[in-house]
Amino acid sequence: MRASQPETLIAGILKRCPLVGLGEIHWCPEVMAAITTLLENPALEGTFDDIVVEFGSERHQAWLDRYISGENVGETGLEAVRQDTLYFLLWSPPVYADFFRRIRAINLQRLPARRVRIVLAEPRIDWETLDSETFALWHEQREKAYAERVEREVLDKGRRAILVFGLRHLTHCALPGARYAPLAERLVKRYPGVIELIHPYHEEKGVFSSDQRLEDVLHNGLMIPAASELSDGPAMIDHIWYLGVLERRIALPDALFADTTRLDTVVTRLQRLGEQHLMRARKMMTASQRAIFEACLARHIALDHDDPAM
Repeated sequence: MRASQPETLIAGILKRCPLVGLGEIHWCPEVMAAITTLLENPALEGTFDDIVVEFGSERHQAWLDRYISGENVGETGLEAVRQDTLYFLLWSPPVYADFFRRIRAINLQRLPARRVRIVLAEPRIDWETLDSETFALWHEQREKAYAERVEREVLDKGRRAILVFGLRHLTHCALPGARYAPLAERLVKRYPGVIELIHPYHEEKGVFSSDQRLEDVLHNGLMIPAASELSDGPAMIDHIWYLGVLERRIALPDALFADTTRLDTVVTRLQRLGEQHLMRARKMMTASQRAIFEACLARHIALDHDDPAM
């Protein structure tokens, strides 16, 4: 089984096709940190033009372009980039904001022609009018919107890009029971051979890589081909990245609950979406976080009852 250094493999892929999909595991910050470190590698400079990410709203593309290119625009916009998204709590861990900061720092060290652009793939939504019904509609449409964004911002311009999305978006065919074709499948149907997919190995996500648990490469940081004589059905991905034992833990950062303005926004949005979303959010909280959240929610409910317009 041929094993490759990640930067060597990716540089080789980008010589034969314009897109590489790097699968990210939500609530496993080690993976996002490893992706960021990989994209900083000097060996990849000049091999791609863009990084397309799931964790940012298209609404803020113009601001991010200025920030990533090195303009002195401050950092307040980083919060809006990640939070004006459907699954805004998912991007609360600091590793996502750190990603933007680190790519900006790399760009500041490069000539303008070698700087990388980050493309925000999340569709432009309006939280002032969003409710549970429109949330569900946006959820259904997002794979199509992601594919269109990649086409418009990368492929139509003859550029090359790294796509950083959750694993389920980056498979060559939909998983059993899935209602929508994933981003990568949509791209390949229109542009055969346009992308190769890399997933980090993770025990919990074995649906993608359980046939490749090779002890001799499990912790060495290398990438190997995903195809195996043990695989059944079509190949879901092309390469597996062995980053070692990865721990996945759903936990919102305490900083979210210490920032009263931000917490008010979270509570307002979840109230608008309804009880099902409130329950999901509670499951992400520690007991102390939940106590702060419930107190804030109670204040919002009291204010709603006192408002004569309600």
